[in-house]
Amino acid sequence: QMDVHYLSGIRHIHKEGAKRIVLARESSLELIQEACKEDIEIEVFAYGAICISYSGQCLISSVEKNRSANKGMCAQYCRMKYFKEDGSSFSEGDYILSPKDLNAIKQVPKLIDAGVSSLKIEGRMKSAEYVYLVTKSFREAIDAYYVGKEYQLSKQRNKELALLFNRGFSEGHLMHNSIKERMNPYRPNHRGIPVGKVISCNGNKVKVKLMDTLHQHDGLRILQEKEDIGLNASYMEKDGKYISVAKAHDIVTLRLKENERIEKDSIVLKTNDTYLVNQLKNDIQQGNRKVSIQMEYHASINQPLQLIVKDEEGHVVFVESDGICELAKTSPLNKEQLEESLLKIKDTIFHVSYIEGECGNIFLAKSIINKTRREALDSLLESRTRKRQRQRKLEYTFSLEKKERSLNKQLFGYFHNQPLPKNDYVLEETEIVDENNQCDNYENKIINEVGGLYGMHKACIAGMSLNIYNSYALAYVLSIAGIDGAILSSELKEDQIHSLLKSFEERYSFVPRSYMPIYGRRQLMIIKNGFLGVKMNKLRDLHGKIYDLEYNKNNVSIMESEVFHKVNVYCYGEYYLPR
Repeated sequence: QMDVHYLSGIRHIHKEGAKRIVLARESSLELIQEACKEDIEIEVFAYGAICISYSGQCLISSVEKNRSANKGMCAQYCRMKYFKEDGSSFSEGDYILSPKDLNAIKQVPKLIDAGVSSLKIEGRMKSAEYVYLVTKSFREAIDAYYVGKEYQLSKQRNKELALLFNRGFSEGHLMHNSIKERMNPYRPNHRGIPVGKVISCNGNKVKVKLMDTLHQHDGLRILQEKEDIGLNASYMEKDGKYISVAKAHDIVTLRLKENERIEKDSIVLKTNDTYLVNQLKNDIQQGNRKVSIQMEYHASINQPLQLIVKDEEGHVVFVESDGICELAKTSPLNKEQLEESLLKIKDTIFHVSYIEGECGNIFLAKSIINKTRREALDSLLESRTRKRQRQRKLEYTFSLEKKERSLNKQLFGYFHNQPLPKNDYVLEETEIVDENNQCDNYENKIINEVGGLYGMHKACIAGMSLNIYNSYALAYVLSIAGIDGAILSSELKEDQIHSLLKSFEERYSFVPRSYMPIYGRRQLMIIKNGFLGVKMNKLRDLHGKIYDLEYNKNNVSIMESEVFHKVNVYCYGEYYLPR
């Protein structure tokens, strides 16, 4: 969420000691190519849901629902319906702020050639089957590149990926896709694949002519103008008989809930394929890589069975049996029988690549052998899964002294005599590329993006869009020479501000020069290259709120619907803050 999509931001992060940076999702291939020339690892988003707003610069969820997207609580206002100012619908669809999902698997060769260190795939809130298949597909594409082969997703694989989750796919800003290519204003949720069309509806029974295979218990959505209808194909009938699977061109009868009615010719989508999911579950289970281990045993009279097990990563365990090996009176335990018992590990993650040992003229109950084997493997598993000791917490302190006020009077006057100046718009990547690696000089400026921290500063303020939420972030920006104050995040509540400044004062023995916006309309979203093919001045949401749209070069900003206004303020130290 640091909104880094330009070289100056990359250089600043590198200068501060980072080893890797994840570029913002709206970064272009050209910017990625330039970024990879810097002496820092570059990670690039390659698959999954993307934000319509510049990364870290969306406030609409926080403003409208008190749920901060920057703190992981996004209410997904971009996936809701929006209308023209007069309340009429857009011809493109009702969900004009909803982008398609990113799918850059075709661009894997170009990303590798650019020099990226890692590809980032969205999967935190997705199913294991989704993560498995998407990761597998990218792994195949990467492997194909390194053996000089061209990789193409098969028609079947494309279908499977679409079934697991998709809002439509695009290559986004990575490959400069057009608005039409990037956006999905028709539906904001998982749309699966078309599976059939409604030919009639009688009561709660609907007949569907299929265009693809349908299994019992598949998840379905029937598209309707007002509200889609979801159902499960648990009840499926063909020619008066219950069936568990139907094929393309079959006509099947499905059962709706009571009082649900479907329009003829409605499109039916398959949103969950039970056969595919079960197949992937099985693949995941069967495909688990076995860990190769070696066993060494010693079985001597009047001694416990000794078992040494080591894995390929150097973990070694030594276990002795509870009972001792006795002298065999009739049928001794031979080497083959002992090894057969030790090799019974089918239901574990291990595979024995080598086993060797000594076995005298002994007798030992199989139950004791089995228990010894289990104890050894359990101990090895514990050793393998034991969390590695983390590196100690790095020191993170600044030696700060109270800075004398050096702000330009005209700039400083904004905070006393008139509304807070608007944030600078997010800079274009092309304006930031600097072949000579020269630092910019900033004087009497509000710094609103990370790249602006890279350079020389005099009488500057760290801006609100840097998302300063805590005393450590405040201390950091104030540690930069020439930055004399900071505007705190407008998402902070009054008690949080007080706590922040109190913690700062206790740690550094002075009250920092900090500010809060108290009046104006904030930019709720800053959208790269727009979201509509035509220029609009206002936008209306479901609740009738009107948002002004402002344009700057290729960007459009959605402004706050109502004036942000905090009348009462209180003074902490010598600086005024909202109360």
